[in-house]
Amino acid sequence: MQIISKLNEIKKLNLPLAIALGNFDGVHKGHQVLLHNCVEESCHKAWFPSVLLWHPHPAQVLQNNQEIKYLHTLEQKYKVIKSLGIQYLFSLPFSYQTAAFTPLEFVQEYLVNLFQVKKVFIGFNYSFGRKGSGTPELLKTLGEQKGFAVSIIEPVTIDGQLVSSSLIRQKYEAGDMPGTAKLLGYYPTIEGPVVSGEHRGREMGFPTANIAVSSLQALPSFGVYAAYTKYDGLFWSSLVNIGVKPTFNSKKVTVEVYLFDFKKNIYQENLKISLLQKIRSEQKFKNKEELQVQIGHDLESARQILKKVNLNLGDISVSS
Repeated sequence: MQIISKLNEIKKLNLPLAIALGNFDGVHKGHQVLLHNCVEESCHKAWFPSVLLWHPHPAQVLQNNQEIKYLHTLEQKYKVIKSLGIQYLFSLPFSYQTAAFTPLEFVQEYLVNLFQVKKVFIGFNYSFGRKGSGTPELLKTLGEQKGFAVSIIEPVTIDGQLVSSSLIRQKYEAGDMPGTAKLLGYYPTIEGPVVSGEHRGREMGFPTANIAVSSLQALPSFGVYAAYTKYDGLFWSSLVNIGVKPTFNSKKVTVEVYLFDFKKNIYQENLKISLLQKIRSEQKFKNKEELQVQIGHDLESARQILKKVNLNLGDISVSS
């Protein structure tokens, strides 16, 4: 997948493009249907399937640059989008000037003049233009006038629930990893390099790797999780602690992972952690000895949980 962020490079492409529009936070099952349709029809029509993303996220600009946390970092989002067969990802700057475009101005400036798009793929609740005044139906009408087609993807529901990034975030932040995974189509992940820690886990016989997590990535509720950690192409059974370590009166939020039967030095290596199930909430213990005993119980709980999970084609899928 080629990532392009410069307007002059886009103008040079001169390719028949199909473009999927949206924020795609989490790239959940609803997004996957939309992107799959874009890729599949492009294959039949000899188009190039692509995605348009704005950076920074429009909501961040419109909320006076207030920090907003997302289910994915940009890098994680790009990886998932690429895996679905998208060939071009356009990452364009979003500003107050962009936000001020009317729906017609947006269509003319970007979809017609810049991309010369053949077909646009959007969700049923997609909005565009000044104050989100553009609707899917309006885009379809404008497309008919300007010479491109529009495909509106119907809502995707699972167990009677509408699949949406907001619902997924609610489940994720509540620590409901199976519920989150059912809507995403894969277990939620945390990814980052291993950085130096306080070595308390090592002192208790459970050496952990401290993960540097992007400040923009959302974290689930504080607690202990059963997980699989991908390192060097292999999956390792893992126990993850997310929180502030109240037993040691710390206030800094950390993500620590203990890899079962693992003895390598992986300082500064990148780890991808797939969270499978919350074992317990974070709690304060009387002393480190009491915590040490609880960690032993947590490890056994994690082993039982991990026995039930399927590994599918090198990535962790939702267990049937």
